[in-house]
Amino acid sequence: MTLPHPRHRRRAATLLAVLALALSATPAVADEASPAPSASATASAGSDAASPEPTPPPADAPGPEPAEAPTPEPTADAPAPAPGAVEAVDPLDGPDLTGAGTWQQDSRGWWYRLADGTYPASTWATINGSVYRFDRSGYMSTGWVQDDGSWFYLLPTGQRAHGWTSDRGTWFYLDPANGRMATSWQQVGESWYYLHSSGAMATGWLQLDGSWYYLGSTGQRAHGWTSVKGSWFYLDPANGRMATGWLRLGETWYYLRPSGAMATGWFTQVGVWYYLRSSGAMATGWVKDGSSWYYMEASGVMVTGQKVINGQPEQFAANGVWYGYHAPAGYLQPTDHITSLGYATNDLTWGMNGIKVRIVQQRLGIWSSGTLASVDATFQSAVRNFQARAGLPQTGVVDRATWDALGTGYSWWVDQYQATPVSLSATRSERIEAMIGYAWTQIGSSYTWGGAGSYSFGFDCSGLVLQSLYTAGMDPQPIDVIRHAWPSYRTSQELYAYSGFQHVPFNQRQRGDLIFYTTNGVVTHVSIYLGDDMVVHTDWMGRPARMDHITAGYSWSRIAPTVVRPFP
Repeated sequence: MTLPHPRHRRRAATLLAVLALALSATPAVADEASPAPSASATASAGSDAASPEPTPPPADAPGPEPAEAPTPEPTADAPAPAPGAVEAVDPLDGPDLTGAGTWQQDSRGWWYRLADGTYPASTWATINGSVYRFDRSGYMSTGWVQDDGSWFYLLPTGQRAHGWTSDRGTWFYLDPANGRMATSWQQVGESWYYLHSSGAMATGWLQLDGSWYYLGSTGQRAHGWTSVKGSWFYLDPANGRMATGWLRLGETWYYLRPSGAMATGWFTQVGVWYYLRSSGAMATGWVKDGSSWYYMEASGVMVTGQKVINGQPEQFAANGVWYGYHAPAGYLQPTDHITSLGYATNDLTWGMNGIKVRIVQQRLGIWSSGTLASVDATFQSAVRNFQARAGLPQTGVVDRATWDALGTGYSWWVDQYQATPVSLSATRSERIEAMIGYAWTQIGSSYTWGGAGSYSFGFDCSGLVLQSLYTAGMDPQPIDVIRHAWPSYRTSQELYAYSGFQHVPFNQRQRGDLIFYTTNGVVTHVSIYLGDDMVVHTDWMGRPARMDHITAGYSWSRIAPTVVRPFP
């Protein structure tokens, strides 16, 4: 039978004297099962004096691409629970009432009826090894209560919690001895945790006193190399503080960005470049990035200009790229970019040649495989007729306005095509093969007078050679693809006379040399020498780019007495 609540009985003064253990620091609201403290309270700094012993870094440093500043993102993942409640020894355990009464329940809750009809109120009591809190009305408390300046947590069964305890998805640590809620840094076993002033266990990034710490999803403070969202950080093995700036571990240097994220790849500081490998380790000696080679001093600083390495003088560009091939002084040096043409292009005036002429001829229906790509009377007549239909001045000249009206489908600067050069780190043999390789891939392309490609637009002999040189990293300015289409400009003659190229007697010819042919002693044709008296070239209308014997269509007597060697 449920007994009436003890508030309807007269309390015995003698029992009150024994059981009135209410603490002077306990406000009335605390006795009424106060709600849990806010988990969003501002964190306070703790002490690192008892930090665990340092843990050595991993043998192989990690290498994901670094990210920027960490952003704390707390989670509710639980730490591994500690063992069950430890037998209480604190005075807050209250008197041991085991066997002195029975549990009773009414509409308001549970209370403990003693043999004489009285009950404990405003006190702690130990019953069957568990500690309970009874409010001022004598009812068993649950949830958070504050007493003696500390917070305690009572389970739904009323038992005082100890160790790791979860409340609504948030973890708290309660002293195993007396159940007091912990705050600040706490060492549990071999691990360190941080409990906010609310008692809530911290996870993720935590900033205290100007230093950053990282607490895993289980709340454990990280030490050494730690990966967070794809970036690596280094946390002091002694105290967990996040490192920034240069860090030396053993004989290896690392750089941690201001965010703490480990740097990889190229990194500049005070105008000096360093290279950090995928492991984060600062590189020294030879470094290959993409297709380019670099050399780093023992200090990690990138080399530019000239440096003797293993007794061999080596040359490095201003951006640090090693010249795998460096021509002797006085000859054209390789480059990794061809000179920009800006807004250079050609209006199609009398005598102009090239791919833009061919495109207009095709658009106006006056082109065939036997038609020279040259502005002549037929071309200008067709242009004037079109201009009349389009309401444009009938000049016979294809300027930008006429080009746009034609609707060719091609850019006005379509004649600016330039092949992409190989890396500066390419060796002499690699450059020769790049040049020949480009020409070889154009075999089958049609002949276009004044044309310099690409494949679908066709080439003439010197246009094919010029683009092949570009591919090999040779930029024989002022020879370029725009001048190549001019009426009076003969690129083959310009290449033969170019002072930046070495001339070698014909009988000393090698693979990669340029072979020139003459008419009445004037250079009129050029090909690329493959070796074994074979060349790759294109030479006239209806004859596509191809491989031929060195004399195909030409006699030995028409070959120039010297060959041009672009790579001395």
